[in-house]
Amino acid sequence: MIDDLTDVRNRLIPPGRLHQVAALLNMPHLDETAAHDDDAPRAQQQVALYTRIANWAQLSAQAAAQPGASDAHETTEQYAYLIEYTDQHTKGWHPAPSEHSDGITLADTAETVARTVLLRYLTHLAEHRDDYQLWLVDSLSLRASVWHMNSAETHRRGRHRNWASTAPTFKEIKIPPHAVEIRTPSQIHRIMDHHNAP
Repeated sequence: MIDDLTDVRNRLIPPGRLHQVAALLNMPHLDETAAHDDDAPRAQQQVALYTRIANWAQLSAQAAAQPGASDAHETTEQYAYLIEYTDQHTKGWHPAPSEHSDGITLADTAETVARTVLLRYLTHLAEHRDDYQLWLVDSLSLRASVWHMNSAETHRRGRHRNWASTAPTFKEIKIPPHAVEIRTPSQIHRIMDHHNAP
């Protein structure tokens, strides 16, 4: 246990990263939290987010301690995800650049995957902003679509057998995603500004 407040202060996570932690913990109302904290000073944002995460973690621990709760969440499923972009100069949604824009992951719900991969992708963009400078326009919107692998495979059975079982394939053959998460231009700029704040 760390008791030195100076050491703890040196280990504090910036608000952008805290939003990612909150998404990984499957906290509800992340967008409302970000909008509410947007005008607050960075230190106040950190305090508010750490407090909300601590409260949620305590509730989650109580829920996990209930009989049968651990067994219910041990069975994680496979999900395929695809991150796409659009803006005022682009018609429709297109695969976002980088190797982080699609893949397969384990999770409990499609909604958790959508939130987590979108925040992870935005963190990647913030950390490599110079590499994506020509692409990061003010009107950029991002979307994460997520498919439950077993359900999508069942839906696909009997057609396109030779196609790979990936999110781009599921989109191409028009299998509806099980969860969709969208970030608007203002939300994207807010998250990236939080991440890059000194």
